Amino acid sequence: MTDPYAALKKHCQERLDRDAAVHGSGHQNVHARRYLLPRTGAGPVEVALIVKPGSKLQIWCEADGVDLSRLSGLRPERRPGSETYATVGASGNQRYGRHSALQAFDRLHRGDALRFVPETIGEVDRILDTLAGRSAP
Repeated sequence: MTDPYAALKKHCQERLDRDAAVHGSGHQNVHARRYLLPRTGAGPVEVALIVKPGSKLQIWCEADGVDLSRLSGLRPERRPGSETYATVGASGNQRYGRHSALQAFDRLHRGDALRFVPETIGEVDRILDTLAGRSAP
């Protein structure tokens, strides 16, 4: 079966392969890619792409320092850091409340996060440009 989101995932991955550094923990097999995206006037922002075949593209990033006014209409899902170990599994262990690929990050692991599910290449570009603190071309 063909992945209907493949072109969008490919574009996003190519942008980050060009503009960002691979996170020190590397990528997670075929499901997720981890990056440190440089941003103007601040340290790099931790960014994860969820690229599991057949699923929609998800862009996760730290919420701190993101100018949401530049992303009107994209409706990012705000995910508070308090959710990360808020539930307990059947065996009594605390369960991580986000995609497992995020556990390898220093700040995105437990900090406040944003999750985007872009539908177009233009939306991907707006998100990544905003995260990097750049004006859109």
